[in-house]
Amino acid sequence: MKQVLLFCALVLGGVLSAQLKTSVGKKDFSDWLGVQEVKNNIGIIESGDVISFHYPEKKASSIGYRDFYANAKDWSKYAGLAFNIFQKKESSAEIEIKFMVAKESMRKLQGETMARIPIKGKGWQRVFVPWEMFNLPQGQRGTLQGVSKVEMKFLSENNHKVQVKDIVLTKGQVLSLEAPIQGKSAAAGDKVQYEIILGNTSSKHQHVQLVFPKEGWESMVAVVKPDRVELAPNEVKKCRVQVQLPASLPQGAREKQVLKAMANGDAIASIEFITAVSVPSPFIVHTLDNWNKVIKKIENYDWAKKGLAEYVNKAEKWQVPDYATKDAAIDVFRGPYLFHSNEAGNMMNCAIAYRLTGKKEYAQKCVEFLRKLSDEEKGYPATYRVNQNNFVKEGGVFQDVARAYDMVKDCGLLTDEDHRLIEQTFRLYIETAMLGNDDGGINNWDLSELAGAFYCALVIQDWNLVDWTLNSPSGIYRQFTQGVMSDGWWYECAVGYNLWCSTMFSEIAIALRPWGEDFIDVKKPIGTTPYYSLLPERMKPGLYGMNFNKWGTITKNNVGIKDMWDAAIPFLDYRGVIFAVNDAKEDLVVGEPYELAYYLYRDPEYAAVIQRGTTRNLLYGVPELPPVKSEKIKQSAYADNMGIVQLRSQTKNREQREQIQAVLHYGTFGGYHGHFDRTNFLSMMRYGRSFYNPEMYWYGYKSYLYKFLVQTSVNKNMVVVDQKMQEPRESFRTLYYTGDMMQATAVETKARWSNPPYGGMVYGDKKDMTFAYKAWEEGRSLQVPEDIPDYGELTDFSEPVLQRRLMIMMDDYVVLADYLQAEQEHTYDWLFQIKGFKQLLAHKVECIKHDKQMSQDPLGSAQFITDCSWYSTQGSARAQFEMCWGVNCDNEGARMPYSEDGPLKIDVITAWPQQNKIMIGTAPESFGVNKQLWYDIKADGKTLLNDSTGAWVLGSKNISLDIEGKNELVLSTRLGNKPKTILFFGAMQN
Repeated sequence: MKQVLLFCALVLGGVLSAQLKTSVGKKDFSDWLGVQEVKNNIGIIESGDVISFHYPEKKASSIGYRDFYANAKDWSKYAGLAFNIFQKKESSAEIEIKFMVAKESMRKLQGETMARIPIKGKGWQRVFVPWEMFNLPQGQRGTLQGVSKVEMKFLSENNHKVQVKDIVLTKGQVLSLEAPIQGKSAAAGDKVQYEIILGNTSSKHQHVQLVFPKEGWESMVAVVKPDRVELAPNEVKKCRVQVQLPASLPQGAREKQVLKAMANGDAIASIEFITAVSVPSPFIVHTLDNWNKVIKKIENYDWAKKGLAEYVNKAEKWQVPDYATKDAAIDVFRGPYLFHSNEAGNMMNCAIAYRLTGKKEYAQKCVEFLRKLSDEEKGYPATYRVNQNNFVKEGGVFQDVARAYDMVKDCGLLTDEDHRLIEQTFRLYIETAMLGNDDGGINNWDLSELAGAFYCALVIQDWNLVDWTLNSPSGIYRQFTQGVMSDGWWYECAVGYNLWCSTMFSEIAIALRPWGEDFIDVKKPIGTTPYYSLLPERMKPGLYGMNFNKWGTITKNNVGIKDMWDAAIPFLDYRGVIFAVNDAKEDLVVGEPYELAYYLYRDPEYAAVIQRGTTRNLLYGVPELPPVKSEKIKQSAYADNMGIVQLRSQTKNREQREQIQAVLHYGTFGGYHGHFDRTNFLSMMRYGRSFYNPEMYWYGYKSYLYKFLVQTSVNKNMVVVDQKMQEPRESFRTLYYTGDMMQATAVETKARWSNPPYGGMVYGDKKDMTFAYKAWEEGRSLQVPEDIPDYGELTDFSEPVLQRRLMIMMDDYVVLADYLQAEQEHTYDWLFQIKGFKQLLAHKVECIKHDKQMSQDPLGSAQFITDCSWYSTQGSARAQFEMCWGVNCDNEGARMPYSEDGPLKIDVITAWPQQNKIMIGTAPESFGVNKQLWYDIKADGKTLLNDSTGAWVLGSKNISLDIEGKNELVLSTRLGNKPKTILFFGAMQN
């Protein structure tokens, strides 16, 4: 019941009874530092001294996906800081104000924000400093949510001391204007009404005049009543705005109304409204006309009939879920959740089935789900959390729910109260998204969360909120212009994220079309800053070794959605398979999502992608596709911002399946999803088979191996310096040649090398955990040295090392030549990740040793490569490998999903130098055998040892016990909840 009461306080107190001002600290300055003397709540301060106030300590907290910062006060609901200052003598003065966030908030929020304000005068002066006067970017306005400390310094030229009183946060210099809703729609010829809250933030009576200034081009007529108001100090009154919509306006037309208030003929405040002519639902996924076209498609095409049958089958099977009763598996601190994240997609499928069949039972299921979601006591208004996973999934939930609501809105089963509660729920989610996306973040998470807010705002037809989702400093359009590089790739540089973001932008563009907003064909000015995010941790390189800049030349001044769809086309092979970059595995790009792209742009290359698939998309599939044979599948290509160059052999009279294609990587790092692999031999394919991708061995995002192994350089096909991890630095393609005899390219980088982040990444919900405990929790214990670095710290950097790689593509082989130059001596390991070792051939081959690990250094990633046999060779060495796919092929621990059944034989020939040490090791495949193991040993009934370990390949424990004279030993084990219960016990030795 407490959560319900909290909801009421948020909604009812959010505007109507909100404080106009709140004191910063106590009025008597008893909780301020640096104040020399206090008389009658007036602080006396030496000129040039600093006074400061700290908010009381408190832990960070959350209600669902609403986060509240540690040791902080939320200043964001106010307009600025105000105070009174007294100078005895006429003087100029400078006031310096700083506010800070808590240390733990500095990764996300601006650590220190400052303003310097000059004044001149004598006696008492009131000073108001709006947030715009601080050096706080608009895109980082979320910093105001986490203010932990404020400092003030008053420097008077002619006064040794100054006096200060009434330091407050205020909603306006003299007036505040607020409205709970600033966007509505109505039918042409109707009226809409808004309620406004007018407040006097000053200590004087104010006579206020309210007026709508005219540009002269307005069609809608706005009036405010009353238009003259008297306000006592700190008094609040309500007014009403009425907007008349002309009967002649078309659906989707909208206008902005700006209301200005003037107090005592001087101070001015303003507020904006956006009023629209309603567009009837459905209109988001399709308008009614376009839904009818889909139905027509079903009547005429068998593949469309099959698509409908799939939706109907899903709708028939779906049962509206009950509320979840168990805690979420992750982020329990966020409180209870409502449903599994999949349920929103199930509801949307059911709504599609209703839209295409008209069956009320499908609409009824959707209505029941919406009623549960919007229930004030048990639904989203009580939890602020729908799904069990994370906020990005929450964005996906509301994307689906809002679009599904649009599909069933006209079903006749929803009451006025249903609509009210659903709108209330959508507004609450939008508010959550506003709070969570006000820090300048640009990434797929933010885009998903904003897209959810966009659909919620659009379906309730509040264009003030729609405009915020699109045009706020980190809104959808900024996500687009800052996140998409000039070669069309999304900056995170993973194929899956590029396609997902392309899809979200395209679906948003379709939803905007009935409102006269063109996002489909419009070109937006491209973002020109090298950084793509304003989060402090991403404004400079270094966090876990990552880099957050976009690299490569900006080759054009604009970017469009089609650029994103075009980006992948040159790199698809004849099957539609594309190699993987960064956090991705190879992907099959056929049909979905290029059905959506072709629906929008009718590019024949997109039709070729669709025709490589076996299924069609019912909603956006264009029935008749042109016969297309793409020439791009035969050509070499590069993308310099993404940093990929792909060469394809050009042997005449050879099927494309038998041509070789190979890729080098050199470009934009990609933030959290980036891999440390400039110059990496990223991919090589032939016969529809591929030997490698960067996430071939995958442990999941939550494993410490994600950043301790998977993303590191040791896990790549490149020259590695001292078994360390390469620093991501801007790298370059220095050669690109295509011809009949050969194709060639060269890339280079100059970077330092260090140990990887020790233990990987420190996760937000594990920040108080040691790495040793994280390893145990994961069931993957490791040797932990006595002198360990900080969890997540990079150590032992080298000097910059110049590294170049030349790749030459011939008819039947690929040549790699590497050049490295450094100031100091290093060990260079030429690494190649491949399964299926057969034999090693050379003029002379000698097995010199076998190690259990490539390295036993607990700070490095080479410790995860095991079972290592070392050979010395003389002369050119040939290592022969044969991988296979299909029945009885050993690929259980690797992710290589799109290779065709059959063998792939590769010989790796070391042509130079003529004498080598070659190691053949076992790749760190992921078999999911890790487990928590508790064990105890008893001798003759007495416990000798009780211990535990995270049992996996590196989690063994050596046990040494004195059992002399003992007759019976009992070893007992207990495992955590793991399906694979394999254990190995070593032989007992005396």
